[in-house]
Amino acid sequence: MSGPSGSGFSRPTCSASASGLLPRPGSGWRLSRWLSSAGNLIAGPIRETALAVKALSHMDLDTVSQLPRSNIRELDDLARAFNTMRGALRLFGTYVPRSLVNRLVAAEGERIESSERQVAIMFTDIVGFTTFSEGKNAAEVANFLNEHFQILGRCVDNSSGTIDKYIGDALMAFWGAPEELEDAPVRACYCAMAIADALERDNAKRRQEGLPPVHVRIGLHAGPALVGNIGAEGRVNYTIIGDSVNTCQRVESLGREVDVPRNTTTILITDAVAKQLPSSMPFVHVGSFPVKGREKDVVVYRLVI
Repeated sequence: MSGPSGSGFSRPTCSASASGLLPRPGSGWRLSRWLSSAGNLIAGPIRETALAVKALSHMDLDTVSQLPRSNIRELDDLARAFNTMRGALRLFGTYVPRSLVNRLVAAEGERIESSERQVAIMFTDIVGFTTFSEGKNAAEVANFLNEHFQILGRCVDNSSGTIDKYIGDALMAFWGAPEELEDAPVRACYCAMAIADALERDNAKRRQEGLPPVHVRIGLHAGPALVGNIGAEGRVNYTIIGDSVNTCQRVESLGREVDVPRNTTTILITDAVAKQLPSSMPFVHVGSFPVKGREKDVVVYRLVI
């Protein structure tokens, strides 16, 4: 097309396909497909991260796997941060009972107030541990104790108990907090019997390896105790304190004094525990013993295993 006559001006022709301003035939479909693939490349990891974070918020650490790394820098940073957080929580869970962590999460950071609870308490102690540890270096003793507490810890966890602390070769645990348990004494006894059974199986392996068997004394008591966060503002322990704790520790120590079998696990229980047990858990009377701070003697029985 030419311009006005005599102007000497010609209007250029313009082809969309030639100029590249419009997509060529079929290029729109390819672009849509590329955008869809790119979207899945980003949305997939984000969706996986969201599910993992949700599981982690419920402290479901056993089912949450590490997130895979990504070639996209932002997604890779997100995966690395999540995996670090997951590792930190798993480490945190080895120091604090998971049931307590779940309650802290549910409380949304609010302080758990101390309160009196009806609980069942357990103390354990290895028979002849001082003699056993003589001549062994610190690493050998630590490895032995770690394996021993691993056995006991599984039994406590399986019975919904809470490990309070380790005291040398002794373990202290309780039932009835942070979650209330009407059958706390029964669960404590089942746990003690499970410990005896687990140690018997472990001792069979130790004998085959030429190692001496391990026997423990267990004391169980039930009663009121103050349960909650005890300590300074910057460092607290979730623990139980009170006369019931002292009584239980005294009952465990009676295993050194009374006439009980020495070649097996000994489980001593107070009458506060015995009166709540079903007939399927037989026990025999051991005697009545004074306990410091109590006016009346404590009646003690031995659980038959």
